[in-house]
Amino acid sequence: MTTKDSHQLRSPRRVLVIGTSGLGKSTLAARIAERLSIPFVATDEMYWTSNWQLVDEKIVERRIAAVVQDSAWVLDGNFDRERAIVWPAADLIVWLDLPLATTVRRVAVRNLGWWLSRSPIWGGKRVTLARALSGIRHSARSHAGKRRTYPDALAAQGADRVVMLRSAAMVEAWLAGVKRDAR
Repeated sequence: MTTKDSHQLRSPRRVLVIGTSGLGKSTLAARIAERLSIPFVATDEMYWTSNWQLVDEKIVERRIAAVVQDSAWVLDGNFDRERAIVWPAADLIVWLDLPLATTVRRVAVRNLGWWLSRSPIWGGKRVTLARALSGIRHSARSHAGKRRTYPDALAAQGADRVVMLRSAAMVEAWLAGVKRDAR
C-alpha cells in the first residue's frame, strides 16, 4: 500500500474511507466528496436506531447495497460485515491508519465533546457518558486488530486502489492532490 501521486487521483468515482472509529473518516470523506463533486453518504445512521440499538444486519446490507450501485459516492466506514459488497465496488480505498495515541485522543475529544455539549448526532441521538466511554474503549481495542488484518484484506483489493495515510500531515498532503477531472 502506498500513497498515490496526485495525477492518479483525479477520477475516482467511488471512494471508501476506512479506519478506526473516531479518527476522522467522516470528515475526510466529506472533504474528498467536495473536491471530487460527488455525493458523500454518511453511514453511521445506517447502523443505529434512534435509541442506540443496532439495526438488523439484513436491513444494513440492503441499505449499503443500494448505495454502492450508484455510479459515484464517498463512503465512511469499515464495512467489516459488508466488506464483500463495498470494498470491491470502490475505485479507491483510503485507509486512515493513524497512531494509537492519536486515535484515542481524537475519539476521546469527539465523544466527550458530544457528551458535554449534549449535541445531537446521527439522527438526533445524544451521547451519554457511558456511550462516550464505550466508544473510546472500542476505538482503542479495535486499533491493533485493524492494523493486523487490514494489510492482507487491502492487498487482495489491489495495491493500485489503496492509499494508506499514517499522519495528519500525510492526509493533508494527499488531499491536496485530489482533484475533479474536467469533463
